[in-house]
Amino acid sequence: MRRFFLQQAIAWTIVLMIEMFSAAVDAATPEKINASYGAISGSMAPIWVAKEARLFEKHGLDLNLVYISGGPRSIMSLLGGSIQFVNHSGMPALEAYQRGADTALIASPMSQLEHSLVVQKNITSTEQLRGKILGMSATASLTDILLREGLRLNNIAEKDVTIIPVGDLAARLSGLQTGRVHGVIIAGIQTLTATKMGFRQLIDYSKLPLEISGSGILVRRAYVNKNPETTRKFLKGWIEGIYMLKAKPEFSLGVLKKYVAIQDTEVLNTMYGHYRDLLMTKPVPEGRVAKSMFYLLSRANPEIPSGNPEGFAEPRFINELESSGFFDEMKGQYAK
Repeated sequence: MRRFFLQQAIAWTIVLMIEMFSAAVDAATPEKINASYGAISGSMAPIWVAKEARLFEKHGLDLNLVYISGGPRSIMSLLGGSIQFVNHSGMPALEAYQRGADTALIASPMSQLEHSLVVQKNITSTEQLRGKILGMSATASLTDILLREGLRLNNIAEKDVTIIPVGDLAARLSGLQTGRVHGVIIAGIQTLTATKMGFRQLIDYSKLPLEISGSGILVRRAYVNKNPETTRKFLKGWIEGIYMLKAKPEFSLGVLKKYVAIQDTEVLNTMYGHYRDLLMTKPVPEGRVAKSMFYLLSRANPEIPSGNPEGFAEPRFINELESSGFFDEMKGQYAK
């Protein structure tokens, strides 16, 4: 009998050791998740830096990062479940939220618009836009919405200009070069590229009374409520990417060069300096910004349900990280 109990004890000990070993292996194995970014823009630099520096792995995640062009496609992937975290402008996810989807903005490191209306060099004032042809990417796109709002804020009636869809950045700049259009709306460092080509920045949207989450982290509430620890790990990796971007310029410039495929040193340095200064290290999403985005959406499509746009912003995860001391830890680690 004693031998039987001894054998049982040994057997249970072995089972327990196997379970402990398996748990240790599971804890050491990074969790696989999928994330996307939606623009070839310096505003995406934190997620690129975090990926290249293996910061997501540091925080326990095996991140598969993919480029999905366009907000609607990104949000379809998010709602379909193939992507867990989207790094993109908050506009398409806000529209989905207003229409009943469980999308949310859980982090937003910038709310300043980066767009510009760039025109032929002989156009020197907004008054000279009357009778001109202006281009944007696509009908009902963010560039379309912003172009019309920029005209309104500069007292130019839409009926006094012709607005046409031209396509992506390359097509818009080509349209300017060939004279097909007299002006186009572009964003970020693209403005420097355009001015180096001889065109003029006529409207700087960063100076207009408008706000938008230009590089937020977008999620489904069902996913983050079910996976709060995974969500915190992702945010830690991404936020550390912001700190590293600011603290390690040489490494960050190399990452930018890889992802935006720009060889011009002046453009790269300008891009880096712009986003280093613009991106906030504590990216709390704000209801005020969501309300501003809804204003722009509703002007383009008055049929969008009004609801409660402020509820689109979900600050609890950033607030939890602050309470845990994470931001103090980052400040200490990346102090100059």
